[in-house]
Amino acid sequence: MNSAPHDLVLFFGRFHPVLVHLPIGGLVLLGILELLAKFTRFKDAAHSNRLILGLTAAASIGAALLGWMLSQTGGYDPQLLPWHKWTGIAVAATCTLTWVLRWQGRLRAYRLCLMLTLAVLGVASHFGGSLTHGRDYLIQYAPEPLRALLGVQRPSAAAPAAAASLAQQCVFGDLIQPILERRCATCHGAEKHKADLSVESYETLLRGSKDGPVLIPGKAVDSPMIYRLLLPPDDEDHMPPQGKPQPTLAEIAALQWWIDCGAPGDKSVGDLKPGPELQRVLNAALAAPR
Repeated sequence: MNSAPHDLVLFFGRFHPVLVHLPIGGLVLLGILELLAKFTRFKDAAHSNRLILGLTAAASIGAALLGWMLSQTGGYDPQLLPWHKWTGIAVAATCTLTWVLRWQGRLRAYRLCLMLTLAVLGVASHFGGSLTHGRDYLIQYAPEPLRALLGVQRPSAAAPAAAASLAQQCVFGDLIQPILERRCATCHGAEKHKADLSVESYETLLRGSKDGPVLIPGKAVDSPMIYRLLLPPDDEDHMPPQGKPQPTLAEIAALQWWIDCGAPGDKSVGDLKPGPELQRVLNAALAAPR
């Protein structure tokens, strides 16, 4: 039987997002200084690269170790996680090799290895962004030719089912699910199931989390989802966490109304007969910023 990771492992693992930016910044800085050194005016720009590289290599090893600790919390996409883990380890390895080559004075090999490290860093960063923010996060808004080459479509800024009237729209599919995708999916979506909760479908939402149901049909006030949404933003149990896009009052009101109506999965807005005031709230929820 697998034992739960030690609290210290989980504690230090949460510093991975803090430390990981140091080797990223260091490697980018090294690349810039090497380019500047090609110009006579900035020929001394790379003189401190050996020291910078040593600190960057140490930070990359630390970031890889903390990343492994963070992965022990679980809830990450099992397909993306190995890719991010091994490309992160590759960054630490190639960065260390780059430092060794620079220390030995093998400048040509050092510069080639630095270019390789930057390339691997880009791949690792892509997988890291996808784990945290969803697949294709880094390239979702890339120029059209690059998106077409990679087969990525830019999401439409238009409101879902804009051509249909409010009454004709499916409550869950057209109103509730988009709210959950905007506000909850970065932690509880297809790639990451924090606390074993996924909002990617009606069925997974009703399944709840490792702590039990997140909503009680007919009782929004007693539903853990609503309780957490209404906590003060600085409360550690508030969801979404500080720093993440927060739901609007209209979106929260729409979620409460849906749950109080029994949290149906296949009814239209018209089936639930909202009054004029509530219709205005629901329209505001539909038009909430993406």
